[in-house]
Amino acid sequence: MTLDFDTDTYSCRYDPVDHGDAAAGEPLAPSWRDAADAKDRLETGDRRLYLRAWRAALPSFIGRPIRSLMIAALDLEKEPVCRSDATTQDLAARFDRMSLYLPFRAPCLLRAYVLLHYLSFYGRQADWVIGVQLFPFRAHCWLAIDDLLIAERVHLIEDYAPIFRLRRS
Repeated sequence: MTLDFDTDTYSCRYDPVDHGDAAAGEPLAPSWRDAADAKDRLETGDRRLYLRAWRAALPSFIGRPIRSLMIAALDLEKEPVCRSDATTQDLAARFDRMSLYLPFRAPCLLRAYVLLHYLSFYGRQADWVIGVQLFPFRAHCWLAIDDLLIAERVHLIEDYAPIFRLRRS
């Protein structure tokens, strides 16, 4: 499976390979883990930075190919605008809590892009992962730090095979 970043298209070459009985053993264990006990209690300035992240992300998101979004994500500020003792998981939980009040559900690509902006305001970084599922084909993206999911759950992505990871953390 490949992703063409310039045209935002996927292509697949399916070559089934007979691995014999050796490959018929136990399924692979999930390579991801959920964030434990993330706290979503809002602090002063969270709402302002949340809205600021949307204002910063939307104009640069609309109509742009994935490659352009990835390059923009690499250029996000590394110096914090706001200080917080909260973990990256706590900040992501706050982001999710505030997202409940949006009048729409953002698609995963937009959500991940805005969340990267929000985290960057606190001087935090995460990897942007793109995964696919075949038969039926579906694509999804999420954020992670190593094997720790940020604002995502293992049971929602366990059927996706990562095909690209933009390393920021």
